[in-house]
Amino acid sequence: MPELRFRFAKRGRAAYLSHLDVMRTFQRAFIRAGIRIRHSEGFNPHPKMSIALPLQLGCESVCELLDASVIDGPEDMVAALNLVLPEGIEVLAVGEPHRPVREIAWTEWSLRFPDVPSAQEAERVFSLPELSVEKKTKRGLATLDIAPHIRLLSREGEELRMLLRADSPTINAGDLKKALTGRLTEEMPMRCLRLRLMTENKESFQ
Repeated sequence: MPELRFRFAKRGRAAYLSHLDVMRTFQRAFIRAGIRIRHSEGFNPHPKMSIALPLQLGCESVCELLDASVIDGPEDMVAALNLVLPEGIEVLAVGEPHRPVREIAWTEWSLRFPDVPSAQEAERVFSLPELSVEKKTKRGLATLDIAPHIRLLSREGEELRMLLRADSPTINAGDLKKALTGRLTEEMPMRCLRLRLMTENKESFQ
């Protein structure tokens, strides 16, 4: 069988599984579901699988992508996996990848706040012309202005919607939390849900 792309959701308590935990969860689930994955060669072989743009801890998503090199498996892999995956992780679809993950340029987010005034204050912060945060890079910590990489910011009640740059640089919900924490007098609860992965032209990445 060719390489397959599994689209899955990560909701509820599963949001607090780390990237490595999710990888291990799928490794076990593939075995229990009767799906054989190719392994690398050498002294320490590992499954040929990867997840695009791993989520920050505590964030939810309905658009996660896992690519795996599959040898064989049951006809209905979606049903087989969902029978053995833990609560909060659900495979939504599986198919051959039609484009490389490097074409993902934007992510769409929903941010929910405790009340309307909190959402209004967050909207004010995210609309600032300059929004510098510290980000970890290969060379250590660096200061980055994330304001130019936030697009289509809108608010409806307690929810904010926006697009975040996903490549060069990669902006994530953790950066937004840092921006809020650095400009408010107290920490503001924020529920983060990734809705879509998008191309440079802001089309849904499939």
